[in-house]
Amino acid sequence: MSFPWLDSAPRNDGSARHATVATEELSHRAALFYRLGYSEADATARLTARIAWEYDKRPEGLSDEAIAKLVHDTYARRPGS
Repeated sequence: MSFPWLDSAPRNDGSARHATVATEELSHRAALFYRLGYSEADATARLTARIAWEYDKRPEGLSDEAIAKLVHDTYARRPGS
């Protein structure tokens, strides 16, 4: 029986997977800010500041513009309403 998690072969998609996970986390945080009553501008400012603090060199998918679009899209869905 083979178990895929025991495979020790290196992965080539590490940076893409990291960016995907970071984007999902930002989406969840934006939804939380929406439910807490933060404005879209305040949520965007908080999330961009967090990413700027966390990364010395940001992945392309985590630019200020990408974060603003993610927050806008999340607020447009009205999560938890």
